Amino acid sequence: MQPTKTTPVGVWLNLAALVMDNKWLVRDLLQDRTGGMPWNGYRVLRRVEREPMSQGELAERMDIDAPAASVLVTDLVGRGYVERVTDPGDGRRKLVRITGAGRGLLEGLRSAADVIPPPVSTLTLSERRELTRLIEKMREASEHA
Repeated sequence: MQPTKTTPVGVWLNLAALVMDNKWLVRDLLQDRTGGMPWNGYRVLRRVEREPMSQGELAERMDIDAPAASVLVTDLVGRGYVERVTDPGDGRRKLVRITGAGRGLLEGLRSAADVIPPPVSTLTLSERRELTRLIEKMREASEHA
């Protein structure tokens, strides 16, 4: 096994590989806790949790096409996790907004104590806190890029 590179691209590639190699953990958690909500459904909820946005903005930020965004939003509306509301600044436009049920779902998923992904189980509480801080820092940078 090659040593982890500390260049920005090396770190990013290793992080992506770790996540992709273990994505079954998230898939199984979502299947068990949401009745089959897809991974992209979680991505939608995470995006609109911070601020309501149009389906077009959602598609652009998620790097998916508009029809795929529409299917995801329609599914989440049916599950009661998001709602389509009129944009207060432009009555012709609809925004996707998270509901209380959607916020509750995210909180429940994030605080699931009975699921410990193997890569995370090797970290101490202090290390998990530091990793969380670093992930939040990277997430903020990616959402404002």
